[in-house]
Amino acid sequence: MNERPAELQSLRAIIGDELKPVRPLAAPWVRLLYIAPIAVAAMIMPYLYHQIRDLGTIGMLLAWVPIAIQLLLAHGLLFLALREGIPGWRPSQRAIGALCLAAFTIQIVVNYLIFLRAPMGGLGASFSMWMACFRTETLIGVPILLGIAWLVSRTLPQRPMLAGFLVGTGAGMAADSSWRLFCPYSAPTHVLLGHTGGILILGLTGFLLGYLWTLHARREELGRTA
Repeated sequence: MNERPAELQSLRAIIGDELKPVRPLAAPWVRLLYIAPIAVAAMIMPYLYHQIRDLGTIGMLLAWVPIAIQLLLAHGLLFLALREGIPGWRPSQRAIGALCLAAFTIQIVVNYLIFLRAPMGGLGASFSMWMACFRTETLIGVPILLGIAWLVSRTLPQRPMLAGFLVGTGAGMAADSSWRLFCPYSAPTHVLLGHTGGILILGLTGFLLGYLWTLHARREELGRTA
């Protein structure tokens, strides 16, 4: 009992030596603005090298309104990913599931409506263009994915793999909303392989980045306790 005050004093000294001033963590929407220049640059790149499809066949309403909705859902997914890094403020699984379901539903339904309005590309054409759209959407989405993933990695994500999946899916949705104005093919096989598939691959990539982050964090923790 007589040694307890000395032990507590020693513990306070150790903690005091390790404490350093830190910059307060900005709100998730503010951190989204950090990556806005990268995201905007990635999404406008197709406009420099490709020609927008004929929007008269599908109508201006079906062309632009779904893009705005999909961008909002993409930003919502990225917002939830950034919230994963704030202990005690992570979103519920129900909210995450509902937003993911809404994002994929909008993406699939809109493309199906476009197909009904302006069917273009059969199975052969869809398969021949699959790699082109898959590659382009990936190139658009990767810079957004890496930028947001870097921001998440600098926080304390309690569910890194889920956060990574949200980052990748949000980046994929943003990329798909941009590329839809250029891709002339609307066949369901092409959309599922080249567009929805690209979103899922980016989501899987984010999930794997979260897994690698988990392994790195475990190694650091083992190194401190060794």
